[in-house]
Amino acid sequence: MTATNYQVRVSGTIPSELLDELSEMTISVEPPETVLYGELPDQSALFGLISRMHGMGLRLIEIRRLPGTEDPGNPDD
Repeated sequence: MTATNYQVRVSGTIPSELLDELSEMTISVEPPETVLYGELPDQSALFGLISRMHGMGLRLIEIRRLPGTEDPGNPDD
């Protein structure tokens, strides 16, 4: 299975405890929100990220799958 690139937008700032876990993602603070960009290996990793954010009391605003990820189930021909 191919990893997928995501954009995850949350309200406010992300606590440093979670930032340490997200070192492989690009983090952009766009007040009053924080935006994460990065590749996650599968949906389990995405759900784990959402769960950790929820557990820290963060308000999830949006999750967007970014273009450029090939779907191996849909060949071009």
